[in-house]
Amino acid sequence: MKKILVVEDEEKVRKNLCDLLVNENYSVESASDGINGLEKVKLFTPDLIVCDVTMPSMNGFELLLELQKNEQTKNIPFIFLTAKVELEYTRYGMKIGADDYVLKPFNIEDLLDTIDTRLKKKEINEKPLMEMQEQITSKIPHELRTPLVPILGYAELIEELDDIDEIKKFVQIIKSSGITLKEKIEKFLFYKDLTIVSFNQQKRNEIRNAEFKINSDVVESILLPLLKKYDAQVRTRFYVESSFLKMKENHFERIIYELVDNSLKYSDRNSLVTIYGNEDNGKYKLSIKDNGRGIKENEIKSISTFKKFGDNQLSEPGLGLGLPIVNKICEIFNCDIEIRSNKTNGTLIEIRFELTRTNHNDYVINENDFFMGQYSKQQKMKGGTGVNSI
Repeated sequence: MKKILVVEDEEKVRKNLCDLLVNENYSVESASDGINGLEKVKLFTPDLIVCDVTMPSMNGFELLLELQKNEQTKNIPFIFLTAKVELEYTRYGMKIGADDYVLKPFNIEDLLDTIDTRLKKKEINEKPLMEMQEQITSKIPHELRTPLVPILGYAELIEELDDIDEIKKFVQIIKSSGITLKEKIEKFLFYKDLTIVSFNQQKRNEIRNAEFKINSDVVESILLPLLKKYDAQVRTRFYVESSFLKMKENHFERIIYELVDNSLKYSDRNSLVTIYGNEDNGKYKLSIKDNGRGIKENEIKSISTFKKFGDNQLSEPGLGLGLPIVNKICEIFNCDIEIRSNKTNGTLIEIRFELTRTNHNDYVINENDFFMGQYSKQQKMKGGTGVNSI
């Protein structure tokens, strides 16, 4: 049952409104002014607030401004009831965060339609968060418990061992499982933070003003831990032009890490993963190509949190957060992402980043030549960027 708070100083109007909403199967609380309404919000936690504008002690505008200061209450749909029809009056209410206006004397059907519309919009906006919460409940406990089993199990075995070599072997297993557990926790927390930012316009605007310089050293530092993770049996080759991206460094690094990690995970152990980046038509295009098993077209269209790809989804480790993280970062920073994939040629992912400024390069290797391997490994560019194989 949806909860509605009615804040109205006229007792007769307040009572009629409450009776009307109760008859429509809403759970209803009321307050006679803004101060009382603020207290009721803390106790009642409404799904929506219907509030008069002109009230003693604290008016409707002042109540809304107070609610805007609190992360827990700032997104509650807020509908003003008012007899004021001046344009500036209405504009001010919308400017400070009101969702709608209903003019007195109001039509009952109009009011109910407005409430229904705002509650449905709230459900749509909260749906991704609700889905994430459901996935956390069903998925996270299992994923975090899995690496804990060898950690605790081998720790108990060590307590009973005298053989140093056996102890070292078990310690290595415990360390590996601990690293896996740490990665899973960090990945989940990163996605959680991205989700919060995506729903907060102010936070999005703050991080969108960042500038990050991409070069070969940055890419190599991201790739080295991945090659160690996969025993360096899968090779990578990369070529990136130095440039200045409208992007935060940790978000860019996460994009490279997640995409290359997926490429290595789902490719043959000795196949090649290639990364190419250059300025192209006023954007910076990053291309990552592998010869792995590919992603089905319907799976590409339905990238979602905790969804894995392929025929053996249940048997594969991981949270299924890699591509959703990349997709969420691209949404926040207005990057275009395109995925082309099939079982024969593997997967090619292209992302176009916004530039903060252009960077003239004296020498550029053609993208097609790079992917075909038709270049000299001695060819270098200004700024330390060139062809690298790891």
